[in-house]
Amino acid sequence: MTMLIISIIIFLSLIIAIIIRLKRSFLIIDRMSGKTFENFIAKLYKKLGYISINTKTSGDQGIDVIVKKTFLKLGIQTKRYDRPVGNKAVQEAVAGKKYYKLDKVAVITNNYFTRSAKELAKVNGVELIDRDKLKVIIKKAYKK
Repeated sequence: MTMLIISIIIFLSLIIAIIIRLKRSFLIIDRMSGKTFENFIAKLYKKLGYISINTKTSGDQGIDVIVKKTFLKLGIQTKRYDRPVGNKAVQEAVAGKKYYKLDKVAVITNNYFTRSAKELAKVNGVELIDRDKLKVIIKKAYKK
């Protein structure tokens, strides 16, 4: 019985440590500049095995990072925001898809998306990666 209790305590301690680490990492992410967040996303996808290219800083035509893997060419619009992300980010990603001849596009944020942005993304086939989905991607990247 004592061993079971000790095992449970160790397991819970590990879970708490992981949660604390993720919260700390998001405190850092929430304080990043937009450009630093772009670079972070590019490095994150490199860690996941993609070839990652940052587009030019101004006049990027709605795509901040292009990642490639096998036959997939994905364009990413990044938004490090203090508020929910709206339609404009989705519209930019849609415009960038054609401009860069991409297979798919996504908008990644440290926040969440408005209902309107979700509706527009669904109609246009834009993947939305909010704070919760980003946490999963970060866990996956740093598990390797």
